[in-house]
Parts: sequence; C-alpha cells; structure tokens
Amino acid sequence: MRTRSSRPWATVLGVLLALLFLAAPVHAAAGTPTVCFAPPLPGGCDPEATVLDAIAAARRTLRVQIYTFTSRPVLAALLAAERRGVAVRVIVDAGQFHDDRNDTRAVQRLAAAGIEVLVDTVPGLMHDKIMIVDDTTVLTGSFNYTWSAEHRNAENLVALRDPALVAAYVQNWRARRAAARPLLAAADPVPARAPATAMAAADGPGGEVRGNRNTHIYQWPGCRYYDRIGMANRVSFPSAEAARAAGYRPARNCR
Repeated sequence: MRTRSSRPWATVLGVLLALLFLAAPVHAAAGTPTVCFAPPLPGGCDPEATVLDAIAAARRTLRVQIYTFTSRPVLAALLAAERRGVAVRVIVDAGQFHDDRNDTRAVQRLAAAGIEVLVDTVPGLMHDKIMIVDDTTVLTGSFNYTWSAEHRNAENLVALRDPALVAAYVQNWRARRAAARPLLAAADPVPARAPATAMAAADGPGGEVRGNRNTHIYQWPGCRYYDRIGMANRVSFPSAEAARAAGYRPARNCR
C-alpha cells in the first residue's frame, strides 16, 4: 500500500524524466524529406544551394530531367562532377531549343563536354524538374535551374531519400530516357558523346543523320519527316557535324 510520502518523490521523478526527454536532441529519420523554398523562409534552406550541394556530394551518377536549364552555377557544378568521374546524363524538353526565350548555351556546354544530353519525345512538355543523385536522393519540385527560379519566382524544392520513392523515380527516368533522342542538332547543334562511365552500359538510342538534296535540310531520329525523305533525295551522314560541313542545315520540326 502506497504512503502519502511516496507521491511527491514520484512526481519529482516524473518531472525530471520529462525534462531529460525534452532536452535530448531529436534526429530526423534517414528517409525524412527536406523542403526548400524560394524565396527561402527564415532559417530554411535555399533551393539552388541545395542543388549545388547535392551535385558536389555525388560520387557515381547524376540523372537529370529538367524543363528549363540556364543556371551558370548548376552548369559549372555538373561539368565539375563529370570531370571528377561522375556519370552525368541529362534529359531536356524540346522547347529548350525552339523557344526563343530560353538560352541553349548551358545545354550545349554539357554536350560539348561529353555529357549525354537527350531530348524527350513526349508529345507535350517534358515538364519534370528532377535530379537523382547516386540513386539514393531525389531533388524535385517546381524549381527549374534558372536565375529567375532562384531570384524572382516563388518555387519549392523537395529532397527525397526514401529508397522506394527513389527507385520509382529511377524507373521513370529510365523510361523517359528510352523514349528520348540524342541531342544531334537543335538550334546550334552539338553532337552528344556517351561518356565511358558507370552508366555507359545503358547507351542511348542512335541513328543516322539524313539530308534532303532538294532542301539541304537534315533530320535525325525523332524528326517528323525523318522517314519521309525519298530515297532519290536522301543523303546519309555519320553525324550532324558532317551534314553541316556539307552545307546542310538542321530541321526545325524535331522533338
């Protein structure tokens, strides 16, 4: 039977345990997402800084799907990752090349550095903003890699680390890559070279470049009239560069 004198001690002990629990540090689970906003909230993370940190932390692979890409800091970070041996591959929307509002130099620089750049062939927009880092972390949200997204827009960026979610994003990335076409010519074309890296075994689709003798326009797999050039007028080239050297210009109806 409890005595009255024991109750104060029990109360004191309970208070002490509660204080110890509140004082103990709380560690987030490994799969807990991180959310960043632009403009950043007080004490919150910055989207572009988070993207740059993720690229710098990559050790094996960087898989990117991005609707609009003009950011110089992100470009420099991806080029640096490629130089240190990270397998970088990028899928972009066709509008990156055919919309006069978009600057294509960032994408062209990636291709010129030997990074595989693919153009999605989806009938509508390739509207994703996704980066998969080492198949362990996914960055997604509304945040494009542009100056405006960082400095002018209201945007969000979410970092996901749950293995099941990451696996789903990897599966989707591979599906879009299989449906995409290599960057051979768009606006000011730069042939893409597949890097000899960790993802080299999954080389992208290829195909010859075809020119039309009458129009002096060349097309590549994925162009609307690629298979409609008559044999009498068809000229085959090993690359877009060879077609340009022969005086041909790229078609403007390709995705």
